[in-house]
Amino acid sequence: MAHIEVIAEYNENGAMLWADAYPGAYSRGETVSKALEKFPKALSEYARWAHSAPMPHLAESDFVVTHAFQTALHVEDADSDVLFPSERLPMDMTEYTQKKQLCIRSAQDFEKLFGSIPQKDRALRKSRRTFYGKIPCSAREMAEHTNRTLEYYANAVGVPFENEGDLVENRKRFFRAIESVPDFLSPRVFTDSDGELWTRKKVLRRVLWHDRIHAHALYRLAITFWNKERIENPFFFVTEK
Repeated sequence: MAHIEVIAEYNENGAMLWADAYPGAYSRGETVSKALEKFPKALSEYARWAHSAPMPHLAESDFVVTHAFQTALHVEDADSDVLFPSERLPMDMTEYTQKKQLCIRSAQDFEKLFGSIPQKDRALRKSRRTFYGKIPCSAREMAEHTNRTLEYYANAVGVPFENEGDLVENRKRFFRAIESVPDFLSPRVFTDSDGELWTRKKVLRRVLWHDRIHAHALYRLAITFWNKERIENPFFFVTEK
């Protein structure tokens, strides 16, 4: 099996890894090495969801870190700003359509998970603040936070958009807004007010990742309160209760 290329963001507080060819897969750890230990499981879960088939048995030796970016961001709280070299390249319609379909299915699966939570306003963890403010603590807060982020992503790449509707309908509106821009497949690089670099290809990766990171937290927390068989797991997370 050919090596799977990995991109790392890191600092003294933690590390986050991404697989260039698998846009929703990620892992985090105290160091790049610790995050790499978790990557085989993370990628296997993602592949089972995205491709309807688990990856062959993976080991750390199957991965190679091709790009490593030192950052001042709060990677320990999943803050990220990396722009992959591949995300500076144009998308064709086939690639765009595949990623769009994944992003819509991700919203649908998040809704399945959310719908299975018996008490949607129950606090599932202690409140605390991170770089983006108070973390969402209930299932409803997690779903609403996941939905709200679409406006930020769209505006970052010059697409006028305001959130409206539930997660699935808003996701479909999000893509209609992107497609209304004449050059939406171009590799144009945008710079936001914080100096972060964006392309529309990067936005599609970040949408998948953002869904997945909050869905994983929601599932992991929910099964500590309710029977695992009661909670939907469309993302195929492997989490011990």
